[in-house]
Amino acid sequence: MNFIKTHIGERGFIVLIGLILIVCGLAFLVFIIRSNPNFIRTLVLGIVLIAGLALAWQMKIPEEKIHILEFAVLGWFAGKDLVERNRKIRGIILACMFTVTVGVLDEVFQAILPYRFWDVRDIGFNSLGGVWGVILYLLGTVPSGDSPFVKIKE
Repeated sequence: MNFIKTHIGERGFIVLIGLILIVCGLAFLVFIIRSNPNFIRTLVLGIVLIAGLALAWQMKIPEEKIHILEFAVLGWFAGKDLVERNRKIRGIILACMFTVTVGVLDEVFQAILPYRFWDVRDIGFNSLGGVWGVILYLLGTVPSGDSPFVKIKE
């Protein structure tokens, strides 16, 4: 981030992050509209989304905000790839484990690099963002009658 900030300035960086968030938000909205969720699911999704964004907004350090948001996107894609029709619980657990593992590895690599800083709080933010993304995926795309916790016999 410092590299980008030095080349485009602080204001340009904020504009760039804003544009990235708008594009991701629009893509998220398209996924939600295509899944056609019912009212209750949409309401719960909105509450979880607003709660996560409010948590990220309250953080003082911009890098911590970005940790949560970027790992939420990772959690969304991990959920999309790992949650299968007949193995939902296993997929949810794998998606959460994947995002937590990537968050831990990200910080371990930062501990090794001389110009980066290792922080245990970042592991927590990475994990929280990843699990938040998996939850958003589940609320937004799994059909209403298709609960991840109930196996329906065919």
